Amino acid sequence: MVPVLSIDTATLMALAGEAKLLSNVPERLAPGALAGERVSRQQGRGLNFEGLRRYQPGDDVRLIDWQATARLRTPWVRLYDEERERPVFLLIDQRLDMYFTTQGQTKSVAAAMIASLFAWRSWHDSDRLGAVVFNDDELAIHPCRSPKQNLGRVIDDISRFNQALVQRYPDDPPKEQALAEVLQQVSRLIPPGAWFAMISDFHDLDARCEAILAGIKRRCELNAFVVYDDLHLRLPAQGTLSARYQGLDACVVLSSAMQHDIRQSITQRLAEQELRLARLGARVHHIVTSQDLVRQLQKGA
Repeated sequence: MVPVLSIDTATLMALAGEAKLLSNVPERLAPGALAGERVSRQQGRGLNFEGLRRYQPGDDVRLIDWQATARLRTPWVRLYDEERERPVFLLIDQRLDMYFTTQGQTKSVAAAMIASLFAWRSWHDSDRLGAVVFNDDELAIHPCRSPKQNLGRVIDDISRFNQALVQRYPDDPPKEQALAEVLQQVSRLIPPGAWFAMISDFHDLDARCEAILAGIKRRCELNAFVVYDDLHLRLPAQGTLSARYQGLDACVVLSSAMQHDIRQSITQRLAEQELRLARLGARVHHIVTSQDLVRQLQKGA
């Protein structure tokens, strides 16, 4: 399998159809759900016609169905399902640590595709869309607006940051932009009741992140999409492992003990991340870069 190292705007824009397969992302109110079951903003009186009932004192006269009233010779009003908006806010990690793969697409490409699928899902659902795309020294913030205004801009920035990694890769950044710093800058821009999706490998999840996320959780629904390469599950029990970085080649002779230690270390790290995020009330979704992204997102919906 040829590694996919970067992705362009045209490819991300072409995900519109696949986004329709994510039928429950983000979660929407089920028919008949009680008002107040989730925080949201109401969009007018709604557009879905539910039925008719007799006019009662206090009803809005604008809701009178004049055809039914004339036919039945008594006032009847039209009822509508209340439609509610759920803003979508995406956090997309495109730091150098995400530029890694051993099979299939890099973590950064997987994150770009997941974010674009959710952006298109907001388009289909007419939910306001906001995002922050960031790398090691820059971030692009898009406050929540209509998807017609924001979708193209968000996808352009996702593509721009993703493709920049190819040029940045040979050189380590002078200083990595911490996840906590990004969360601090955008926390106030996430609307109450938003569906907040963080797409990252969470390698620097720390106490500062937890404190900020605890505050966000009081206003929003948290979703963490932990993107990782599953090399640790595919390592042979013994043999030679080759790697290349910054033009340098290295070989490591694997033993059964080393393979076991690598697998245990990474598995433990992923479990600890999940525990810390789950304690904050976040829904945690593990995403393997070498597997079909849409199917994984459907399973976690």
